[in-house]
Amino acid sequence: MEILLKLGVFLVLAVIGFWRGRRNELAHLKQIEEEEKALADVLIFASRRPPRLAHPMDPLLVCGSVVVGSDFFRLLIASLRKVVGGNYRSYENMLERARRHALVRMKQAARDQGARMIFNVRFSTSRISDSRRGAEAAQVEVLAYGTAYIPATGTVAQSRAQHRPNLAITEHESGQTDLMKNPASRWWVLGWFAGVFYCLGELVTDAFWQHAWRYIGGAPWALLLPAAGVLAVLLAVNGRRRQLGWGVTIFLTVLTAPVLAFTLYFGLLRINGATAFDAAPRTYVLQKDFSLKPQDGRGPTVRFDDYMDYWGMQKPGMTADVLIARGWLGFDQYDINSLRDRYRAYYQSRP
Repeated sequence: MEILLKLGVFLVLAVIGFWRGRRNELAHLKQIEEEEKALADVLIFASRRPPRLAHPMDPLLVCGSVVVGSDFFRLLIASLRKVVGGNYRSYENMLERARRHALVRMKQAARDQGARMIFNVRFSTSRISDSRRGAEAAQVEVLAYGTAYIPATGTVAQSRAQHRPNLAITEHESGQTDLMKNPASRWWVLGWFAGVFYCLGELVTDAFWQHAWRYIGGAPWALLLPAAGVLAVLLAVNGRRRQLGWGVTIFLTVLTAPVLAFTLYFGLLRINGATAFDAAPRTYVLQKDFSLKPQDGRGPTVRFDDYMDYWGMQKPGMTADVLIARGWLGFDQYDINSLRDRYRAYYQSRP
């Protein structure tokens, strides 16, 4: 008798849940259909952007959300589905109503702003019931959002889109900047890495090139450093125009200046050497002041300060063949490969 009583109570609750849930569902669907008809003039599209129009339009973010919960009967059917498997048809219908109602509220928000088109419409669904309690009825929130467009009137500052001038959008809430999102910083960082790899490649592969060019009289740092500074400042100005923050701009500028200086150092040598089509070895005579002058009197005077310990041990009047080149850039440079054998033999003979 007790079992029959419990079964009877269970069946009564199931019938009441089905009747009440079905009644609420039909009333909800009727309400949604009426509101959808009233908002039929507001069009929605899944495409990201509207087609080009003759009249300018202002974008607005619009959204609509709704929370829908399941009834006892649907909870019972879902529990049985866990045993036999299959589609949760009752939950699918509930989510469909939630999406339609969220769309209705989004359309209403767009109409209140004077918009008649919504593009890039998306849905976001969140479960707000406690998933750790299996007996609790399912409750979900569905958020529909998109970009509505309204006719632009007046100036940008007077637009209904509530434009705020000088608003940077590259900063996250944490204060960090995503360098790959901003076009200026993205190409800036990629160029910085390219410059670093180029300079490292020149240093590592120097001994394997047919000609290892060096500046006569040392590198012109008095020109290379200011040139690198000017280029770094131009990059910083471009970054600021692209809404890059001051902190990131200064940081990238400080990192970029030395890389640009060394890139110019190696790049100018390569370009000048590649365009020196009449490069030929010249015989140089060591002088008493340890400088080397061309034997025929044509060509620049050379002084190897970085190898002064070698040249200081040589006698004035000795001769050495040095490959000298002058390319389209107009300065003289020498090939250290023509002297490597001399330097190697000298340093290997030292104790």
